[in-house]
Amino acid sequence: MYSIDPADGLADAHQQLAAIREDPRIKGFALQRAGHPDLADDALQSAYYAMARLENLEQIENLRAYFCKVLIRAMHRERGQLGAALVDDFARVAESRQGAVGCDPASSPCVETAVCTSLQAKSWLERIADNRDCLLATIPARFDDPHRYRGVIYAAADQVLRDSINAEPSDADTNEAFRAAYPEYFDQSAASPNTLHQRFRRARKDVKALLQAVIRRDELT
Repeated sequence: MYSIDPADGLADAHQQLAAIREDPRIKGFALQRAGHPDLADDALQSAYYAMARLENLEQIENLRAYFCKVLIRAMHRERGQLGAALVDDFARVAESRQGAVGCDPASSPCVETAVCTSLQAKSWLERIADNRDCLLATIPARFDDPHRYRGVIYAAADQVLRDSINAEPSDADTNEAFRAAYPEYFDQSAASPNTLHQRFRRARKDVKALLQAVIRRDELT
């Protein structure tokens, strides 16, 4: 339980937050984006607790919209998606460089910081493009059209990377994106829900593995 002072607006904000979490439309949104009930429930709880800890919760103008943003990020976290981690790591690297000589932490990012982060992003994008054929070969051959499957995974990884660099949660490796890109495999009518769930899980794992082949962990420290 959280200690709430009823004398200010925080108590009301917490009540609104709890109502938003239980809203059937929000739950439906979570299930649609997550693609699995357990993942949706875990993401809803993670998003709720993350926001409940905010000291200035009552100052958020559109609590519902903010919750949806946090919820999407929570889904990425629960899925173990590398892209969400890249968003945080890339931002942390930029912030750490704010303290470099010549930077004023109270002002906008200095030129040195912008150059460093821009060059790092450019390096990653060049790496995934220049090594495309080699990276495609590392993706497991699944279903009866491995060439198409590998293309879908590569395209998803490339978009996740670009979205992460822009500090945006990515939809490129969601169930909806995979279904749209390769419905014969990810929306096969003869496949059971559990089989499809496993296919989505393996696809996200393949996207993560490809990104880990492109970005070294020491580049995020």
